Amino acid sequence: MSTSRSLPSTIIFDLDDCLWSPEMYTLNSKPTKPITGELGTKGSGVIGVSNGSDTVKLFPSALKVCQRIAEGEFPNVTFGLASSSEEPTYSKSCLSGLDILPGLKMNELFPIQAIGRTRGLTSRKTTHFASLKKQHPEMVFSDTLFFDDCNWGDHVGDLNTSLGVKGIRTPNGLTEEEFEMGLDLFK
Repeated sequence: MSTSRSLPSTIIFDLDDCLWSPEMYTLNSKPTKPITGELGTKGSGVIGVSNGSDTVKLFPSALKVCQRIAEGEFPNVTFGLASSSEEPTYSKSCLSGLDILPGLKMNELFPIQAIGRTRGLTSRKTTHFASLKKQHPEMVFSDTLFFDDCNWGDHVGDLNTSLGVKGIRTPNGLTEEEFEMGLDLFK
């Protein structure tokens, strides 16, 4: 748990293989069927969204991090999403379906979002950050933290070199340790 330390003003997460699995491009249709269960120790809610053959679920540590955000542990930090999903409607269905706490949907935690590869968004995350900056003009790239699995490219390195965004790679899904390592970049 973080206590009285410097925090970035903005924290941005990738979705596929960073916060949840499986990746949207591997699905054969949009997940819409809610799967209920226990939200860790926080009660019950929608823990997965299924399309009949696949179920999208948050990684356990990613759920814990999102719960910390939802419980107000990081006041004055703006949270957002930057995903180059090839199936943005699938991503949005999951965001509006998955619970973080009972009755609190995932999309409610992230007021700024750039998802997909259309309308100026490409596979390069710099385009997503340009969109996020338009939505949140107060965003200062050098005071922004980004988490991405980067299994097919180095978005974290590209954003650091191009825009000065600090980041952490999460090659096996976000862990609490990686989240803390990211926060430590702002000490």
